Order: sequence, then structure tokens, then C-alpha cells
Amino acid sequence: MKVAIYDLDKTLVRRATFTPFLAFAARRIAPWRLVMLPVWVLMMVGYRLGLYDRTTLKTRGMNLMLGRPDLARLEAVGEAFAEHHLERAGWIGKVVAMVEQDRAEGSALVVATAAFEFYARAFARRLGIEDVIATRWDGSGIPGGNCYGEEKRRRVAEWLEGQGEVSSVRFVSDSFADAPSLEQADDAVFVTANPRKKARAEARGWRVIEGL
Repeated sequence: MKVAIYDLDKTLVRRATFTPFLAFAARRIAPWRLVMLPVWVLMMVGYRLGLYDRTTLKTRGMNLMLGRPDLARLEAVGEAFAEHHLERAGWIGKVVAMVEQDRAEGSALVVATAAFEFYARAFARRLGIEDVIATRWDGSGIPGGNCYGEEKRRRVAEWLEGQGEVSSVRFVSDSFADAPSLEQADDAVFVTANPRKKARAEARGWRVIEGL
């Protein structure tokens, strides 16, 4: 079996999803919390300064902007958000064309993303992809940590082990944080329109698709 694994933000979808999701969801779940958006911006600055990790940042962001809605509510809002975000940002056409090529060749398709599972699945469904490896949310925290970097590689490897005989793996991403997964793939594909990132990716032996 051949497997093709795709990141979500800036790989399949043109723009990042988490901050837009927080704002979109807050409008529907707790509109008064929109006044906290400047605090969220400061929290992102704190992360960039190394004051805490991504798991902590995303946990605090969820609690700050949304409180503790149940998972069913988040999934419903996530469905609406996917439609809204795609109307404004859209897919990256060259990458979606690769998805369709992989589908036609009989590859198993997977979305592997640091985005939360409750809305990542809504994006994946629009591409006809059932298997999603993503960050989990238990109502107040992130069990197992953010699905990012080495943790994403570990979860992808765990998923692959459960699939039986896998003949080849294609991994597609726009982020050097996914280097652990890209390095283990038979076909590593990097998505970028940035010349410097393109050169870095090609120096590592990865194919490059321009993310236009």
C-alpha cells in the first residue's frame, strides 16, 4: 500500500487556521471574549520569546478565547469555520492536484496536522480524506501534546504501523518543523514560494512545489 500524508496549514490551505478559528469561534460561542484578542496576540509574542511551548500556547488560547465548550459544539463550529476559511483563503491548487493524483493511483490519503482535530476533519472531509492525525482537545487541555514536529512524526509512525504492509510514503508540508517526518518519507515534498526556503529544502533532497 502506498500512503500520501499532507499537512494542512499553508500546505493544503493557503493560510494558517488557528488564530482565524479562535476569532471565528469566539464570535459564535462567546462574543464578549473578542475583547481578549490583544491578549492572545501578546501570548503569541511570549511564545516567540520562548516563554512557553506550543502546547501551552494553544491550551491558553482555547481557554482564553472560548472557555470550555463541549466537543460537539466545537465540531459544529469547526464545520462552519472550514467553509468560511476556504471561501476566504482557498486551497493551494497544485497540492490539491497532487492529492487527486495520489487518489487516482490508489494511495491511502492522510492529513497530519498540528491543527485541532475537531476542525481539521472538516477540511479533510472536503477533500474526501477520512484519516486525520491531529492535535486532540479534551475540553480543557491537549492530551499527548501538540501534534507538531517530533510528536507528529511519532504519531504518523504509530498510524503507519497499524496499516500493515506499506510500500512507500509521500509526506507533503510547508514547514521545516516537519523535517522529522519529511526525512523519513520515501518522497518528501516541500511547499513554498519563498526562494530561500526552496533552496534549503532542495539542499535536503526534498522536492519543492511552489505554494501558489
